[in-house]
Amino acid sequence: MRFRINFTLEGKVPLTLPASYQSEFSTWIHKMLHFESDKFNKWLKKKAYTDSSGEYRMYTFSDVVFPGHKNQNDKILVEGNKADMIISFYADAEIESFLYPIFEKQEFKVGDMQGKVAFKVEKFEKIVEPDLTKEGSYTFRCISPMLISENSKVDGPFHSPDQKDFDKIFFKSLMFKYANLVKFMAIDPGKGLPNLKELEFKLIGKPRPKIVKIKSDTPHQKSVKGFVFDFNLKAPEELLKIGYNGGFGDFNHLGFGCCEIKQ
Repeated sequence: MRFRINFTLEGKVPLTLPASYQSEFSTWIHKMLHFESDKFNKWLKKKAYTDSSGEYRMYTFSDVVFPGHKNQNDKILVEGNKADMIISFYADAEIESFLYPIFEKQEFKVGDMQGKVAFKVEKFEKIVEPDLTKEGSYTFRCISPMLISENSKVDGPFHSPDQKDFDKIFFKSLMFKYANLVKFMAIDPGKGLPNLKELEFKLIGKPRPKIVKIKSDTPHQKSVKGFVFDFNLKAPEELLKIGYNGGFGDFNHLGFGCCEIKQ
């Protein structure tokens, strides 16, 4: 289930933001999901959507879109007061009723020690889901960098999609998620997935590397290199839905691997 969040930015333009803002949005989203609503947290636990640490991580989010901006060294100069992003959840339809009161009209600040910009949620709206039941391949576009490794550790190494055997690592990651999520699906897990011999990943064009700081302004800050790219994917409907709603690759809850289908 996918939503678009529209923001109003407060302050006199041009507004200055750190180029690597992803960590701060990740922190804000985590706070909203885990501390804003006791009812939602009880529902997550009842549905068994939380992991062994009590965290809900079955979601991803896109880069923030700032109409009218330019990059300057390690900063973004924003020429307007509007922005938007996509946030996507792997969960049943009941989650929708919890999310609107959690996110609507929220305010928070993004920035660094040199200054912060106030963001206010103006609109939180559901996006119509695409039909993923059709046979054949789908063309996806990364709207946040994808990180993918063989061991799913934050230290990597992370693989570029133009590396040999990337497709094997990609599908291994997707199948691992399926194994953890099949209990939530309205299918017989004993039957397995159909047409696994027809799995197909094809890179389109040249991947673009993007360096992202995680845990910014903390002693644990580090930089990781993800990749933004387009790709064709042929897979069973269940795997397509996992990737579309919950993200492809690793560390989706930190804002990696959010993809949209190109029309």
